[in-house]
Amino acid sequence: MSHANHHHSLNVAFWLTAAFAVVELVGGFMANSLALLADAGHMVSDVAALGLAMLAGRIAARPAHRQMTYGYGRAKVLAAQVNGLMLWFLSGWIVWEAAGRLANPPVVQGGIVIWIAAVGLIINLVIMRWLHGSHDINTRAVYWHVLGDALGSIAAMVAGGVILLTGWMPIDPILSFLVAAILAWGGWRLVRETTMELMAAVPHELDPDVIAGIMQHVVGVSGIHHVHLWRLPTGQMAMSAHIHVDNMENWPALLPVLLETLKQQQIEHATLQPEVINRHDGCPSNDRASSHAPECSDR
Repeated sequence: MSHANHHHSLNVAFWLTAAFAVVELVGGFMANSLALLADAGHMVSDVAALGLAMLAGRIAARPAHRQMTYGYGRAKVLAAQVNGLMLWFLSGWIVWEAAGRLANPPVVQGGIVIWIAAVGLIINLVIMRWLHGSHDINTRAVYWHVLGDALGSIAAMVAGGVILLTGWMPIDPILSFLVAAILAWGGWRLVRETTMELMAAVPHELDPDVIAGIMQHVVGVSGIHHVHLWRLPTGQMAMSAHIHVDNMENWPALLPVLLETLKQQQIEHATLQPEVINRHDGCPSNDRASSHAPECSDR
């Protein structure tokens, strides 16, 4: 999906969700259904999530400069983390309301619940189709909101059907607990993933041992250490490492081979420092060897 189409999809999804959130709130009060009100509340959070995603996208598009050499790409990660926390807040509110209603279940208009929830489900499925497949963590955060909302619509439809067929009112708050649990789980995944990325953790797609092993199979490489892997604000993978080479004179020809090998592992940005092993003490030796302690503490 191009950046222009992606922005257009978020914009249309924002206004479509906002319009139906109003309809669902009114319907929830008319039907006296917590499941429908919870779904409406989630749609309101979807509107906030979409708005935040669009704002973060605009900030992230700003060019890098002297004080922000990485650019503003982390704005998307921060927005995704806020959206994860919003899912937790919404989950807590649903549990609070459901607990009160379970103790004293109100009369719910099942027919209204089913029709409004069905329309909401269709809207959610359309928006999910637009957002599906994006590798952008900001968009995936919105996707989780919409997915939870779609599940909430299904729960509301089931509750409405049970009430119409049996008149059993507790089904409404009981299914609301299920929706709250799903939202809490989605929020945990977002908060965990964004926290790990902000802390420059190794991306889950990469394995440092596997990457080091692949590089050591390149002819001319005798070892590798100080391996660091992280995700750039642009979403691309980055790596830095010290490379032990047999002969420093071969480095100009060896470097392009190593960079191409890393690109095959989806690592687009790499900073590699060559070092020649001292045959007497096993310590790296190159033009900057004086920066190493005698006991090779830098390894």
